[in-house]
Amino acid sequence: MRFSILIAALAMARQSLGVASYDEYRDADVSQSGYLPNHNMDPSIIDSSAFGQIWKVAFNPKEQFYAKPLTYTPLAGGRQLLFMASSQNWIRTLDAKTGALVNSRQVQTPFLQSDIGCADIPDSIGIIGTPVIDPETDTVYFFAKTYIPNFRVPGNTGTANGVYYFHAVNINTLADVYPPVLIDGSKADNDPRKYFHGGVILQRPSLTQIGSVVYGSFGGHCDLFNYTGIVIGVDINKAKIVTQFAVESGPLTAQTNNLLQGGGGGEAGIWMSGMSPATDGQRLFVVSGNGVGHENFGAPASGSSGCRTLGESAINLAVDFSTGGLTLADYFQPYDYINMDGNDQDFGAGGLVLLDPATFSGGSIDKMAVTAGKNGKIYIVNANNLGGYKLGAGQTDGIIQTIPTGKSVFGAAGSYPLEGGYIYVTPVGYPTYVYELGFTSGGVPQFSKVAETNEISAGRVGVGVPTITSLDGQPGTAILWMTDPDAGIRAWYAVPQNGVMKSIPMPQIGGANKFQRPAFGDGRVYTTDANGVLYCLGSPVNLPLNCTSPVDFGQAALGAKATRIVNCTATAAITSLDGLDIENDYFQASNASLPKGPLAVGATFSIPVTWDLTNVQVTNNDNASYSNVVPGIKSTPLTLFTTNAVAGFATLFPISLIGTQVSTEPFLAVTPSTVDFGGIIILDPSSIEPNSGVVTIANKGLSPLTILGYSYTGDKLQNSPTYVNSTIKNGKWDMGPGFSAVTLPAIGSKIAANKAISVDAAFYPTTGTGVYNTYWQVWSDGGSVSVTLEGSASTAPVANFSISNGHGGWLPQTNLLMDFGKVAPGSSTSREIRLCNNGGSSLQISKSKPPYGVFHISDPTMLHESQLIATGACAYGEVLFVANTEEYNKPDLTLNNSWTLNANDLTWGVHVIEITGTVVSNKVGPVNSTGQTVYQYLGCFLESTNGPRLFPNEPLAPSDNNSNGVCQAACLATGKHAFSGTEFGTECWCGNTPPPLASFDPTDTLCNFACPGDSNDRCGATGRVSVFYDPTKYTKGTDPALYGPQVPKQIGNYNYYGCWSESTNGRALSDKTPAEPVGGFDLGSCMAACQGYTYWGMEYANQCYCGNSLGTGSVNQTSSDPTVNGCNMVCKGNPLQWCGGGSRLNLFILDGNDPVPASTSTVKTLSTTKPVSTSAPTSSKTISSSLVSTSTPPPAPTGPITVTNLPGWLLLGCFSEATTGRALNSVLLPIPGPNTDVETCATACAGYTYFGVEYGQECYCGNVIRSGSTLQTSSDPTINGCSIVCAANPLEYCGGGARLNIYQVAPVVSSSSSSVISSTRVSSSSAFTVSSSSSRSSTISSKISLTLPTTTSVFSTKSSSSQLPTSSTKASSSSSRSSTSSTRSSSTVSSTKLTTSSPSSTASSKTSISSSRSSTISSKLTSSSKVSTTSSRSTSVSTVKPTSTFSLRSSSFSSVKPSSSSSKLSTSIKSSSTSRSQLSTSSSSRRSSSTSSKTSTVSVKTTSSTSKISTTSVKVPTSTSKPFTSSSSRSVSRIGTSTKSFTASTIPSTTTRSSSTTAKLSSSTTLRSTTTVPSSSRSSSKTSSSTKVATTTGPPPLWTGTPVPGQMSGSWKYMGCANEVEGRTLPGAAYASGDSMTVESCQAFCAANNFALAGIEYSSECYCANQITSPATLGNADCSMPCNGNTLELCGGPSRLSVFNNTAYVYPSHPKSVGQYAYSGCYQEAAGGRLLGAVMYADGTNMSVESCVAFCQSNMPDGTYAGIEYASECYCASTLPTAAVLVASTSCNMLCSGNNKEYCGAGGLLDVYKYQPVLLRDKKRWQKNYLEAF
Repeated sequence: MRFSILIAALAMARQSLGVASYDEYRDADVSQSGYLPNHNMDPSIIDSSAFGQIWKVAFNPKEQFYAKPLTYTPLAGGRQLLFMASSQNWIRTLDAKTGALVNSRQVQTPFLQSDIGCADIPDSIGIIGTPVIDPETDTVYFFAKTYIPNFRVPGNTGTANGVYYFHAVNINTLADVYPPVLIDGSKADNDPRKYFHGGVILQRPSLTQIGSVVYGSFGGHCDLFNYTGIVIGVDINKAKIVTQFAVESGPLTAQTNNLLQGGGGGEAGIWMSGMSPATDGQRLFVVSGNGVGHENFGAPASGSSGCRTLGESAINLAVDFSTGGLTLADYFQPYDYINMDGNDQDFGAGGLVLLDPATFSGGSIDKMAVTAGKNGKIYIVNANNLGGYKLGAGQTDGIIQTIPTGKSVFGAAGSYPLEGGYIYVTPVGYPTYVYELGFTSGGVPQFSKVAETNEISAGRVGVGVPTITSLDGQPGTAILWMTDPDAGIRAWYAVPQNGVMKSIPMPQIGGANKFQRPAFGDGRVYTTDANGVLYCLGSPVNLPLNCTSPVDFGQAALGAKATRIVNCTATAAITSLDGLDIENDYFQASNASLPKGPLAVGATFSIPVTWDLTNVQVTNNDNASYSNVVPGIKSTPLTLFTTNAVAGFATLFPISLIGTQVSTEPFLAVTPSTVDFGGIIILDPSSIEPNSGVVTIANKGLSPLTILGYSYTGDKLQNSPTYVNSTIKNGKWDMGPGFSAVTLPAIGSKIAANKAISVDAAFYPTTGTGVYNTYWQVWSDGGSVSVTLEGSASTAPVANFSISNGHGGWLPQTNLLMDFGKVAPGSSTSREIRLCNNGGSSLQISKSKPPYGVFHISDPTMLHESQLIATGACAYGEVLFVANTEEYNKPDLTLNNSWTLNANDLTWGVHVIEITGTVVSNKVGPVNSTGQTVYQYLGCFLESTNGPRLFPNEPLAPSDNNSNGVCQAACLATGKHAFSGTEFGTECWCGNTPPPLASFDPTDTLCNFACPGDSNDRCGATGRVSVFYDPTKYTKGTDPALYGPQVPKQIGNYNYYGCWSESTNGRALSDKTPAEPVGGFDLGSCMAACQGYTYWGMEYANQCYCGNSLGTGSVNQTSSDPTVNGCNMVCKGNPLQWCGGGSRLNLFILDGNDPVPASTSTVKTLSTTKPVSTSAPTSSKTISSSLVSTSTPPPAPTGPITVTNLPGWLLLGCFSEATTGRALNSVLLPIPGPNTDVETCATACAGYTYFGVEYGQECYCGNVIRSGSTLQTSSDPTINGCSIVCAANPLEYCGGGARLNIYQVAPVVSSSSSSVISSTRVSSSSAFTVSSSSSRSSTISSKISLTLPTTTSVFSTKSSSSQLPTSSTKASSSSSRSSTSSTRSSSTVSSTKLTTSSPSSTASSKTSISSSRSSTISSKLTSSSKVSTTSSRSTSVSTVKPTSTFSLRSSSFSSVKPSSSSSKLSTSIKSSSTSRSQLSTSSSSRRSSSTSSKTSTVSVKTTSSTSKISTTSVKVPTSTSKPFTSSSSRSVSRIGTSTKSFTASTIPSTTTRSSSTTAKLSSSTTLRSTTTVPSSSRSSSKTSSSTKVATTTGPPPLWTGTPVPGQMSGSWKYMGCANEVEGRTLPGAAYASGDSMTVESCQAFCAANNFALAGIEYSSECYCANQITSPATLGNADCSMPCNGNTLELCGGPSRLSVFNNTAYVYPSHPKSVGQYAYSGCYQEAAGGRLLGAVMYADGTNMSVESCVAFCQSNMPDGTYAGIEYASECYCASTLPTAAVLVASTSCNMLCSGNNKEYCGAGGLLDVYKYQPVLLRDKKRWQKNYLEAF
């Protein structure tokens, strides 16, 4: 009785809150019994013409509703609301009465069905499980599926980025009660290996609330991917997960972290056709589907055994009320569950129904439950002892009753606890079966089938869950409701009459969506159809009468009669009462009793109604007709017809009449009339298990009934059959051949009045296969009744499967590929699947997941789940491939899908039919050497409306024969143009500048003019151009500004100087006029022809001029626009470059503007270092030219040798490649591979410190040997690996595979007329020595440890004629906490070349740079420096920008000892600077936090006269800085420092020639500082300086307070509190700040360093990464430490990180396809040569996958393969060696030098792309690559 008390208590609680009793604020009732007595559903109204559709509402296209509508009246009262939640994550409230929209909101972006490939839920997956409303708070709770962009893999969508959020919204406003709770990453309480991954899991069941915890259950998508069935509980008060129970756990369950591996998590999903977990307030009951682990295997086990592999189980989870936690209390697992797994016969296709114990109990059983699934059995279990495993007789199921039907059930059962007790089950494609409660002679409850509906359900999956209503709980008013995918909605009177269910007509609506349960309000019913339309059914709101209803006659004995009075009141003015009608003839009323004339409002009248049973003949014999009367409850409507005086009121009014017919004599009733035992499949004749059934023998009279005997016959009953008495044989009653019963009421025994006895009957095929049928008769003094017994036996079904071949035949059974081949755009074709049954019994399809989208089935009923295929028959499924229309010359597009099938043939198993087809567009226009079209379709673009056309060249006059193919041929022939476009149908245009992206038509519909030369093609429109492009010259979608004719800023060792006019009295450049090369000049060929000259320029498109001076009158044009300055002619040799114009030159000047003199009497070195701006880290390039006298080279060797005598160079030895990139990476492959030998490489690398040769044909230059490159100990090429001969000289060795012969520039000898300090660039952990003129070497190393954004130091020395003082500058630093992390470094610290010249003195200079240690060190360091030196001035700039964690040691400078000195002055300058900042907001102010650091130390010793030294060092790692101390100085030098702050982004290097520099700070704070730099000297000089710097105050912090998961600020979303793990949860870049850390500064740092995730720990430490390291999880506590830079924000805690996700971040990736190249994977470089060695090129600044692919496609006719290595090197070949070793694509992890969002191989690893028209490989290959990327 506790169950009834709980339900009553809940109802009373709601009434006390004022919530309407007719609200349905959850899925049906908490027990899932399906019985709803309180919604004013009057059968007399519903079964009348007054009941119909009131309104319907449609919503968004393709929006579906799987969550059921909920009805609710808010606590404040007012109108009843209808709450809706959709697959598109929209939530809405509507007026439940009118359907008017009240509020709406989309809570999340929905998950895309295309990301999982399962078509069970099409288009989008959002809110699928039915929400629950808390009536105490007006709060709605639900789970929504969505994405976190770039969460686990790159991209905004994708399976791996799928997540679930738990939402709480106020139903009155739909506003969040608190931010959504992220569920992903949470771990199961009973198995921490099982963690939540929203992408592969589905929240299908409705939600259940117990106390303060809402429980949601999860299963999979079509059993795809790696998932585990789970139940999650969220505490709604704490807004956190408090429990997570995994259905599959322990060592025997499957466990893998491979996301796409089916079954990898153990499966056992909970989906239950959308039903809610049932509860009685203390326990939660769920039912699971197919599982992978089988802990129970043979031996029986009790329900308390603690089984951990709970697939195919009914599960009882105990609820801990103190915590909300769930633990396993009990379970039932069918004895044949392993076979059910194999046949996809999900036990969990239906939920568990707790039956009302007030009715459904008996004997020792206090509480009963019902469940059913796809295996064709209905299970009646004891809710207090579910049954364990194999605890029944003969190790079968130890439960109350098994009812075999052989028919699949989705959605379990509904129940009605009155009038004896009934349950209802609807198998797919069959009627609804009705079972009545009875009891065995021992008092054990048993159900027997007593009726079925005449209507059958849809023959496909989606039949709804039975639901029963009554009018305020009155017997005789019950209605059974069902939704159906075909019929929409159906209803019947819930209690059968003589074995028949009477149907109630329903308004026609669209076919219902799958597994819907109607929702009920106040006399209204709501449901949705498969098109997302919401329907409201009911009677009109305005009724003209208010009459007594229902009218209860009580008990009426057969042969008697009773009269009742119906009292009515007019609620509207009525002109007349026109009559009455009663459907049942035994109820009588007269029209004469109705009042005559009009009725005013309030008028009353009465109608007498009589139930007359005096002339009724009681009939209970065989073959009794439907019209005969039997005892029981009867009901019928009485309908009044009115003519109303006012509009808007109904013209009929139904009244319910009910009563109970009784018999004073005994009355025999035997149910059901037919017992269908189903079929038995005989696999082994020696071990056949019988099927069971129940027969109920009842006495419905008021006197005891005596049993007289039993008999059976095989004759037809109407032909005077011969009966055989039933006797006991072998301990069983014989009921006919094949049928028996263990117990029957003894002959002569009595059955009390209104009592029933259930009899267990069995069917056993005693004579083998065949059909069994008999009529069994019960004889009594209350009549005789016969029951039909039937069953069948057959051999097993045998599935025979095949796919059509498209030519009228069928492929072999083993073929699982449906290949449509190539199809044309806009066409459609089909293939068929044939499934035949070659066995002896019906073959049932247990799983069918057909394709959806471009591939789809022609009829949704084809090969549907639960479909039966008769013996010897076949069923077919037709797959259509409907290709979309598309423009010509699009790349071939290969599409893939699948169809998953399984059947009840135990030997057949799951079949996944892979479906593929290729859409091949029409190809027109010229083709290249590979047979591919030169031009591909780009899109429809708007013609330019101001200025020149999109494409300026018109190769053909407008023509009626124009087509895109004709135009493309003309564009190629007239200039190899990059673009071809057609306009107005007849016009053709060509050009080389890409059209603006803003002009693109994303709909691709506005270019709709048919080409006159090809009516099937489109040639633009008015003002619209159909554009085609050459993919070797343009990458689709990239910025057009990067293409078209341009002038590079630098070519070789020359810089662009501008557009200059010709001289006024001759040529501007007159020293040389080179001859035109073949094909004409371009800028590169002119530069090569003018090497050695100061200037060169191009004019008139094809004229090249060289010179050392500019002619008089030649002036620079002020505009950089070629259309304005006149340099508007494209080069004859390259249409993508500008080559001057008429009397205009594109002029270039030698880098450094310091030409090499002709004299050789002195040696002069020109050194320039120019930073190149790219999207990759800044790189530096030094070009030097020297005139050095050399000796005659030695004779040529006679065999391959390692060159050791190379003029100007020293052999360092054979080195390995670096571990983080190229050992030498300043210039890559400066010469063609076939031209490579040691000498040509040395020439190409002139000006660099080092060069190296590798692989026999590769040359590299650099100023640093990068980290990880090590000298091989042996000098023997056969041992050290440098054993490949040079391509251009087989007598020399040019390195080897990943081995370089490295050479270093030889020392430069100084003379009395000049001195040189050579440049050395230093990388980590290295020291280098450069000798001076006196052969003395000095090696200086220092430790550089960087923390934060850019540090810029500028040293400027100006000398006049006397002395240059020695200076030293030093600043100290400290930090509060150190947590240092280092990685391999790839760094150039500084590069300084200083040249001085004096006729009377030499210079000695010693320079060292040091920087302090700091807490948690940053990043890969790149630095660039430029030193320009004349005879009396030098400037050095060093810029340091961190990009990854590192620790760097070493800095080396040369030292030149002076040969003479006239005086010596030593000056030491020590400085420290201080700044204070104050940050204020509207609510608080706080002290500034600080940081300090060591900057540069520079000491210079020389002989000179006087000097002015200006030193500026700016290092701003955080938003504020502590004060520095200051003092005075006695130096003559004045040192000034100024600093200006900006909002952090990237930090450029800045050179200041006076005493200031500008750098960007890392945050926006106000910095005011006064700096005095003291200096002491032994001279009379005095130095002092004072500088103030002010900046503006930035915005207040964005993350004050305690953030909650899902909270957004800008593009950053708070993900939660993560635990720290070994190796770091976020292992990317990091830095620490002892007193200035804020959430914003950490986010800015991570964003600047190209990471998506930012995490703060210990108040002061910032960590970055692109994904969270497993096994770290979110949702932890203790992220409660205030940020040390802003105590109003929280920055993690001890071993806890506050984690934020930049949702706007785009992850680097390996493009899956580029043009017609598809990604093949990451391959190891070949051991003895190049993996792809045909042609190659390198680009240290602009390399991308697109550029490499374009290079290979254009330079190799058979360039099948393109590979990118070391971020900047491109290799091509026609074949890939069979021995190529494929590794995980994650190993190719270097970002392309020209695109930091793409990967371009790694050291010794190539990202390989293969040319092929198929852009997307087959599904298995795609999954493999996807997993590697993941």
